[in-house]
Amino acid sequence: MSTTNPGHVFVIRGNLRNLACSAWMQTTDKRLRPGGRWEVEIPDAPQRLKATDRAAFEAEQVFAIPVWPRGDAPEPIPFLTAVPFSGVKTADDFRPRIRAFVEAAAPIARSRPTGDRPRPLLAMPPIGFGRGGGNLHKGDVIRMILDEARILVEEFEVDIAIVLKDGQKAYALAQQLRKSSGIDAWPELSPAKMAHAHRLGDLARHGRLVPFMGAGVSVSAGAPTWAQLIEQLADRAGLDADIRAALLDEARDVLDQATFVRQAIGARSPEDPLTFVRAIADITDVERYGLAPALLAALESEQAITLNYDRLFEKAAEDGGLPRRTIPSAVPLDVDQDRWLLKLHGTVDDPTSIVLTRSDYLGFHTERAALSSIVKATLMTRHVLFVGFGMSDDHFHEIIHDVRRAMESSGAKLRGVGTVLTLRDDPLDRELLSELDFVPFAPAAPEPDFAASARRLEIFLDAVLAFASDSHSYLLDTSYNDGLLAEERMLRDGILRMVNTLPGDARSTTSWSVVAAMLSDLGLEETPAQGSTRGR
Repeated sequence: MSTTNPGHVFVIRGNLRNLACSAWMQTTDKRLRPGGRWEVEIPDAPQRLKATDRAAFEAEQVFAIPVWPRGDAPEPIPFLTAVPFSGVKTADDFRPRIRAFVEAAAPIARSRPTGDRPRPLLAMPPIGFGRGGGNLHKGDVIRMILDEARILVEEFEVDIAIVLKDGQKAYALAQQLRKSSGIDAWPELSPAKMAHAHRLGDLARHGRLVPFMGAGVSVSAGAPTWAQLIEQLADRAGLDADIRAALLDEARDVLDQATFVRQAIGARSPEDPLTFVRAIADITDVERYGLAPALLAALESEQAITLNYDRLFEKAAEDGGLPRRTIPSAVPLDVDQDRWLLKLHGTVDDPTSIVLTRSDYLGFHTERAALSSIVKATLMTRHVLFVGFGMSDDHFHEIIHDVRRAMESSGAKLRGVGTVLTLRDDPLDRELLSELDFVPFAPAAPEPDFAASARRLEIFLDAVLAFASDSHSYLLDTSYNDGLLAEERMLRDGILRMVNTLPGDARSTTSWSVVAAMLSDLGLEETPAQGSTRGR
């Protein structure tokens, strides 16, 4: 196959079953034992397998077979992928299994695209990390997976997401390897884009980067754009054709569109004043998240802000082991939960909170002024990363206006408070919002390919997250030894020698608890006893 348009390898924290992709890998062994993990993860899997596929799989004639969806369900297709049945000697034993998955999934995935992605997205776990035989070679397995995936995305012109569920050590090592391998993991990005990715990664690493998410973050997973939302609401309102056409006119003010369709839906169900907001919640409540929510949810930021009603970001954060409480919320405050998400315009969990029409916006100031104040404080104290955000929201411009006036009244100018990742380069936005840095992803063209630009934005976020990763939690975990550089092995051995030879009196000091916490952060699961040779 041609390599002129290679795919990309993403590394994310999440859950394979909740990722919006074309196909995903479920590892098992050739026996397909009843009650095995494959049946737990894929409901009704035995009934959905073709008999001929199963027979070939059990005979090891093929290593990967599809579990076909029920009917015409537009769900990602799981592929049962066999781990080596006779044991694993090296990480390379897994290479034929990964290749078999991509070979089998790629042609099927091309006929089942995820949204309008220009490349099919395949998802796979760190194969062999469980009982598949690679548990003692985790470092080497991660290195091999990155290498093999990079080969396969070029050969088959697909994107591959390596999905790590609560895998802090594996995630940290994968990001470190991508940055230090000497191979360009992001060849699709220009030097200028890479400089921006480094800058934002540095800000994130120091806890100063706050994601602010608009509708574009959820669109890749199948959530509607504003126009599509109004169109679907208009369908539910049962409008006459001429009224519907007038409503959906692109020149129509978006708040007026929402106000009219709310009145129309309300007129059809006068007995239920919540019909309209329930319809919005139903349309926007998407089941699976795309790459953008998964990538942004992995940022180690205390704060996050969204205008979206859906729960995709929250679900991705939970799957990645970095859950957030939402503000506002009827759920009692969890004092142990440091990370939070401000849902500025409401949530599907509480349809009455949704802000959409002109009257909703006008009432926002009196009912939720405190929420706007949080955004203003964030703009003045952090660097805000705007993603999937059209910069046309009136409420946002009011917030920027108030912050600008507050800063100028003290003699200071509002500069560099945020970065906008945008598909379209709009010189007017750049002029009106000079306080923000704009990073466009659509090349100048009469008719830019926005789907391709959205994919480049995802690749950019993938780079930002790699540069933001600063954990070395794998360093002292012996199961990751094979993934270490020679210099890292020297460092690890030196640390372990020091710890192993410490006299007991040294461990009784108040300073030892600080050292022990550092060792735990570096992956040492227990403090070695004096004289131990653990890890040598």
